[in-house]
Amino acid sequence: MNRQRGMVLLLALVLSLFLGLLAASALRDALVETRLTGAMRDGLLAFAQAQAMLQAGVEQLQQAQPLSCKGCPPPPRPHDLHGQWQRGKDGYFQLQNLGTTTRAAHMPNGERVTLYRVTAVSQQLAARQVLEAVYAIPIAQPQAPQRILWRQRLRQD
Repeated sequence: MNRQRGMVLLLALVLSLFLGLLAASALRDALVETRLTGAMRDGLLAFAQAQAMLQAGVEQLQQAQPLSCKGCPPPPRPHDLHGQWQRGKDGYFQLQNLGTTTRAAHMPNGERVTLYRVTAVSQQLAARQVLEAVYAIPIAQPQAPQRILWRQRLRQD
């Protein structure tokens, strides 16, 4: 009889240990999922901020166009805000005049347009997002800038 009680006690302890490990594992998984959800939320917020700054750059472009630059490369290391940036409510943006062309995508053939690059950086530091877009404005009849292309720049770019 004593032997059975000892086995029952041992079995109960092993089952309790197993349930404790299972609960600890479930808690760890829940914490990891919470962190991932927070990181995703931060990334989406940063992306929305970068989009808002892209729009702010376009609005600034409609008010005053920057002067043309020679061999305008994209801003180096935009995630670290190297270069000349304009501050906005949700982050930073930079405007660059890339020059004129008659071969812009999504524009009528032969229409002379000026191309502008708008680079936008979110204010969010942990999940910083950088968006870059090229806009065309016709020279003959200036109108609202038309987006030609855009890309999301990664930290490695």
